[in-house]
Amino acid sequence: MLLPILPLFGFAGGLLALFLIYRLAQSKSRLPIHSLLLAGVILNAILTAFIMFITSIMEPNRSAGLMAWLMGSLTAPGYPALGVFLLYGVLILAVLMHKAQLLNVLTLGEETARSLGVNTERVKKQLFALTALLTGAIVSVSGMIGFVGMVVPHAVRLLFGSDHRLLLPASALVGGMFLSVADTIARTIMAPAEIPVGIVTALVGGPFFLYLLLWRKDRMV
Repeated sequence: MLLPILPLFGFAGGLLALFLIYRLAQSKSRLPIHSLLLAGVILNAILTAFIMFITSIMEPNRSAGLMAWLMGSLTAPGYPALGVFLLYGVLILAVLMHKAQLLNVLTLGEETARSLGVNTERVKKQLFALTALLTGAIVSVSGMIGFVGMVVPHAVRLLFGSDHRLLLPASALVGGMFLSVADTIARTIMAPAEIPVGIVTALVGGPFFLYLLLWRKDRMV
């Protein structure tokens, strides 16, 4: 009976982390992006240390299960949990699609968006809450699989442009395809043993971000 509400607990944890990051980054009712990123890095380090502490004092069998979950897996948790997650995912994606035009305006810069009448602070709060809900639901089902949410949108943007009306659904579709390929590699490359899918996504995501960094550096020269 616990599995169907795991996405809700994931949302609660994500929302709590988001609230702490927001309070750390907020400055005079504004939310600077650089402060947000720095607060996220700091809180991530603290929570990672807390998770490792819990893992160290758990029974060996349970700690092994926790570590396996932390590294991510696509092992199906059961239809009830998947059904609840599907409901969350479809609803949140629909809301994000409704805000696609606002996201397009925000890509012009916050000052420009405000001059066009967009309440940028309110929009950012709404988007952060929505992404916390969706991320919490995903992590509650699959564990922490890194780099997918960072690699895929950048790759899709390079291919299809920055219009969020296309970028959002394309990122969801390509992200699913990318993760399926990564999971297939994780299950077969050392068969019958299975390596965590998060290792495969990190090995792909790290070089990709290095390429983006070098590419942008060359364009700035």
